[in-house]
Amino acid sequence: MESASPIRKGLMQKALALGRKNVNEKNGVESMSIFERMQFKALDKIVLSKIRDRFGGKLRHGFVAGAACPSEVINFLDDIGIPICEGYGLTETSPIITINTPFDRSPGYVGKTLPGVHVFVMGENGLPVLPGVEGEICCYGPNVMRGYYKNQKATDEVISLAPDGKSRLFHTGDLGRYTEDGWLKVTGRLKEQYKLENGKYVCPTPIEEAVGMSRFVMQVVLCGANRPHNVALLVPDWLSIRAQLGINESMSDDDLVNDEGVRALVKGDIEEKCSKLKKFEVPQEFAFVAPFTAANNMLTPKMSIRRHMVIREYADVVASMYDDSVVASACDGRNENQVA
Repeated sequence: MESASPIRKGLMQKALALGRKNVNEKNGVESMSIFERMQFKALDKIVLSKIRDRFGGKLRHGFVAGAACPSEVINFLDDIGIPICEGYGLTETSPIITINTPFDRSPGYVGKTLPGVHVFVMGENGLPVLPGVEGEICCYGPNVMRGYYKNQKATDEVISLAPDGKSRLFHTGDLGRYTEDGWLKVTGRLKEQYKLENGKYVCPTPIEEAVGMSRFVMQVVLCGANRPHNVALLVPDWLSIRAQLGINESMSDDDLVNDEGVRALVKGDIEEKCSKLKKFEVPQEFAFVAPFTAANNMLTPKMSIRRHMVIREYADVVASMYDDSVVASACDGRNENQVA
């Protein structure tokens, strides 16, 4: 859209805006005028159908799980006419425990509990918390595994007694919260949660999702454990940055790293994408680094980022953003990758 001509850009923006109104009308939130319906019908054929064709042209619904899907992506696909249903579960739970359906959806939430499965959000005291309160997502039911094969120790670490006093409660290690009407939201990983120097708890996943919505950022890892504020390691999308600033190939990527115009562009876009976050959550500094790949052991086979590997590899880059003379004790590796 940003690189399109003014007329095409305007048509796309209008089509998406009417697509949103069409979704809201179906949900009973607002209504469209007769003229807007006529406009939507025309723009759906001219613009939105072309986007749907990229998915084969016959895709009616999509289902996503395995990793968090930003609500902006869910809403965009809603607007073009492909509703996305989010689900949640683990291999140990066979695997789905909550899911949205085409007939009962709430974008941004991973759905409601499946019949026969019991899901709780547990507090630090080992008791279920009230709706709206964050805690660890746990479940029991016929779907829960018997245990890890020939590994009783690992099994005992994730299985405890359920609130009914007899069932085996599985601890997912994920943080989340319930709404009053039973929608579950996953907010991050329990082990990834850390505390800033001022005692405030930070869950990096939603912050990384917000930063990652910038079209100038391809990958991001947040750092800040026991530090005064958060910082970020960013893998930039140099093609988007060059297109936005009109920079040709005569200027190398290495030269762009410290370019003030580039940094101002990325900083401004990150601040916009993080506008809904709490002030202490927003990264105060960032550094450009090389892409995280399976080859450099920073991605899992499922293409998830190995956070601890990234932070260890770029320990001195992180330290420099805090103006440290020594690397933090938690990051004992040397940075062997070149900064992008």
